[in-house]
Amino acid sequence: MPLPHTREGDTVRVVVPFDDGPAALLVFDGTDAEPAPRPAYPVELDLGDAWDVELVPTLDDTWSDFGTAGEGVECWTLRTPDGEPVDVTFGPRGEQRIGDGPWAPSVWSASRGLRKDAVHRETLGPKGRVPVEFLAFGRVAAGTEVRFRTVVTVPPGGGRLALGAGAAKTLRVDGAELPLDDRGYCAVARSPLPAGEHLLELLLVPDEELDLRAYACLVADPADAIRPEWIAGTPLETVVHVDEGGRPAVLQVASTAFCRVLVNGAEAGRQGGFDPYAEADIPRVRRYDVTRLLREGPNTVRVESEGWVLVDGLVVSGPGWSPAARVRRRQYGDPAALWLLPRPHPLPEAGWLDGGPVALPAGFAVPGARPRAERFLLDPPPGATGIEVTALGRYDVHWQIGTAPVELVVHTTPGAQGGAALAGPVRFTCGPGRMRLGDWEEQGLAGYSGGVRYRATVPARSGPGLLDLGRVRGSAEVSVNGRPCGVRVCSPYVFDVELDDGDNAVEILVLGTLAPYLDEVSPTHFVFPGQRTTGLFGPVRLRVIG
Repeated sequence: MPLPHTREGDTVRVVVPFDDGPAALLVFDGTDAEPAPRPAYPVELDLGDAWDVELVPTLDDTWSDFGTAGEGVECWTLRTPDGEPVDVTFGPRGEQRIGDGPWAPSVWSASRGLRKDAVHRETLGPKGRVPVEFLAFGRVAAGTEVRFRTVVTVPPGGGRLALGAGAAKTLRVDGAELPLDDRGYCAVARSPLPAGEHLLELLLVPDEELDLRAYACLVADPADAIRPEWIAGTPLETVVHVDEGGRPAVLQVASTAFCRVLVNGAEAGRQGGFDPYAEADIPRVRRYDVTRLLREGPNTVRVESEGWVLVDGLVVSGPGWSPAARVRRRQYGDPAALWLLPRPHPLPEAGWLDGGPVALPAGFAVPGARPRAERFLLDPPPGATGIEVTALGRYDVHWQIGTAPVELVVHTTPGAQGGAALAGPVRFTCGPGRMRLGDWEEQGLAGYSGGVRYRATVPARSGPGLLDLGRVRGSAEVSVNGRPCGVRVCSPYVFDVELDDGDNAVEILVLGTLAPYLDEVSPTHFVFPGQRTTGLFGPVRLRVIG
């Protein structure tokens, strides 16, 4: 569509309206010729609000980027009969309190952690990663007592309880204090828990004001609970033994100040010392290949710094470094962001994303919770012909195909209530259906990333015409009687069409983005509300000569 413009020498000044969208695409064809005027189309036909539709899947999970487990349309958000949203896999698994405040439910997902964990914004960014901490207490003053309690179900074979928190930790199991090796952020119980149910009570007391977060899990081997700690002191030293023909050795060092790294007295490198963004309090990270500096037998690793350092790889920083290293419990964002080596994730189902090692499959439940029947409602997508539910217990589906909503009744157990009663999304199989114009989110396609093919048959006399789709969120491809009429990726969504005598089959393929699906399944939240909106909103009008 030509826009008002003026030419001044080699400069073209164009007036671009943004009434129908936030962006515009300008195309210069290299000529000064004015386009031929469009013919007048005095007759306008409104093609209606309800269309025949067919879903067009476009999500390609060849490389398991999305963790999908089946075909069809997935529903990750249900609702209660009162209209409250229910997020699949998220449910109450314990209780927590700050000081003398009230007890509140601790809600997390065994596969995704905290719902849209805010730690991504400051530390992780838009990465597909599940943070290791899933207990969030908010801002807590130094010396304040914070409590968490849960009923933990230990699997056959038992396991050791491993904890992580930026605070001193006291643990009671079944009313008796269980000794902990707690000298930093990480702590591990000195004795294993036998299989079965146990009441776990955790007391946390931070020594400085901070945004207190934590995790609790079961590990088979105490070595699986070891993580690098922030330590300070000058100098800091440890000894590592190297076998003959050892593999390449790497040290990763994070430091808050200038830092010098030495292996057997030889300098491996330096880092830090200049920080133009000191107010952000961001540690500097560097990796060192120290293979050439190592020898068979004992080797001394030495770090010289006036600040705090965290070392991982060939050696792991901790309170055992000499001389008498000071340990800081507080972390920077997600602790795992600064680890070099992978550790078992505290969430037993977090391996869906990267296939990494995970903690033992322990269950967590609110103390005193009882089995109950819970009702959930959800709207089927257009053309739904079948439903698949993955529930952690007996369930009943009440639904007559072609009607809405679907009622799902799940008989839940204490450790799998709320959205945690479902291990994955509700999936629908779909065929041709009927759908009104508007936002897909409101018509059973919340979280759907793909395409919808709209179809309608309209009578018209042969000749040229103009098809105006009105408002569209997504790209639009139009064909009439099988003849392609073009593709539009932004407004105006107007197409020149050629019509035949009699009935004309109009097809409109609208394709959305990955944003809705990623917002539903991803542990990150770098998708904003406006990015989820997709669909053909119309009004769709056909203009003809007569």
